[in-house]
Amino acid sequence: MSDLTVDFDLLKESARQLGEIQKEFKDLEDWRDDITSVVGAPQIKDAMKDFTDNWDKNRKRLLESLETVGKMVEGTREAFKGLDDDLAQANKKK
Repeated sequence: MSDLTVDFDLLKESARQLGEIQKEFKDLEDWRDDITSVVGAPQIKDAMKDFTDNWDKNRKRLLESLETVGKMVEGTREAFKGLDDDLAQANKKK
């Protein structure tokens, strides 16, 4: 029989860090207006708009992925914690 070791603190910290990364990416939306307002040449402004539009689409997908992975990590932690609690209760009954 093998032993399974789950680092609950690591899972909790990983979920927290994923949330922080997600927040950082959400906050990056503010830079778009700042950058395009300082660009003068129309060609550069158009290129910057194309870039930011593409960035917004990809950033949105990345934010969704970060949220999904964060929920998976938190769900994994909760599932293992529940299992650990159930096994501890079962062991006490013996």
